[in-house]
Amino acid sequence: MPSMTEFLVDIQAAELDLERDGARYPDLEFALDYWRSKRRDRLAPPRSDIDPLEIPHILPRIMLADVVREASEQLEFRYRLSGTGIGEIHGSELTGRGPLDLRPAPYGALIDANYREAVAQRRPMVHVITLRTNQKVRSYTRIILPLSSDGKTIDMLMMVDSDSENTLRDCLETLEELGQHG
Repeated sequence: MPSMTEFLVDIQAAELDLERDGARYPDLEFALDYWRSKRRDRLAPPRSDIDPLEIPHILPRIMLADVVREASEQLEFRYRLSGTGIGEIHGSELTGRGPLDLRPAPYGALIDANYREAVAQRRPMVHVITLRTNQKVRSYTRIILPLSSDGKTIDMLMMVDSDSENTLRDCLETLEELGQHG
């Protein structure tokens, strides 16, 4: 029997203020504090300052994406590293792929837009995301942390998915609290 094509039923997302909502996501607060300790007085820390031995409990939920600037100044993102927990959720290894390869396509476009915004804003960003397709329901909260090898240009993003409050109900309640539901 051929597999049914996955299609989008609903997708919702909102940016969170980790300063205000951080108590809900202690692992994302930890990731942000770690990033700040490595950043010091720079725009963002370089990838070389991130030591996996210092963050073992969040490693399965980390992704690293190279920010690739094309000659036309268009940005593309390529996953350099995808933690084992991320691969389990997506059902495949994402290393070497980009957010626009994620399915369904509107989900990939949303993630790509979140990455673009983080590069443009040049700051950490936290999003709560709910995705419902005809085949699955996925809900999670994620932080995007910019990295810079030269202290001027964001050339990599580090994402950490939270292991807290990731039920659809919790994420929808958070979206509702933010007034961005529907």
